[in-house]
Amino acid sequence: MKTEISDMNIRRNPQTPPLRWGHKTAGLEHRLSELLSWIRPAGQPYDDYLLEGVNPDEVLARWMLNDTSTITLQRARLLMIDERIAGGYIALSGTELRAGRQADLLDLARQIGEGSYAHLRARVDRVRELFAPIEDNDFTLTRLGLHPDHRGRGLCHTLIEDYLRRGRQGGFRRARVDVPETHRYALDLCRAYGFDTAYRGKSNDGKLRYLTMVRDLNDH
Repeated sequence: MKTEISDMNIRRNPQTPPLRWGHKTAGLEHRLSELLSWIRPAGQPYDDYLLEGVNPDEVLARWMLNDTSTITLQRARLLMIDERIAGGYIALSGTELRAGRQADLLDLARQIGEGSYAHLRARVDRVRELFAPIEDNDFTLTRLGLHPDHRGRGLCHTLIEDYLRRGRQGGFRRARVDVPETHRYALDLCRAYGFDTAYRGKSNDGKLRYLTMVRDLNDH
């Protein structure tokens, strides 16, 4: 049974704060620590698994400034409150996501060097079945979150509703998000917005379990 939004006991913000494109926000490259406060948690536990042995904040900060990354700020939609970054989301087309994953892995391989490349390759092989295959016409959330100071105010609804609206305007067929199986709040929130489980994936060692959740964007 789907969870209705009214059953989740989440307070909506009565006024929608301004939303801005990441690359149009002045000085964004100097606010990476502020961005990491929600981008980093939104990628766990997958990021911790993939980035084992390196400084994750350093790697993620570099990826945010890379136009081809899965977390590029060129595709960030930021929620601004009193000129502070309250949170946001990053969403990519299936084509962009496929290219972004390759770009991130190549960057990571360059950083760790040839001596550790075999370990990285083995790690990637273990998560090969973790996510459903990418479809070109999917509009996929790669990150969504809020700064700790702004959680518990219903602002996730503002972000999700904007994401779905932009997906429809962009002519995408489906909205998609990959959610950790243990993240009950995120799963309930997705189900409240009409997402259904399309795929259950796990790493070969069983340490990671994710659900690929989708909804038809033609269904309002």
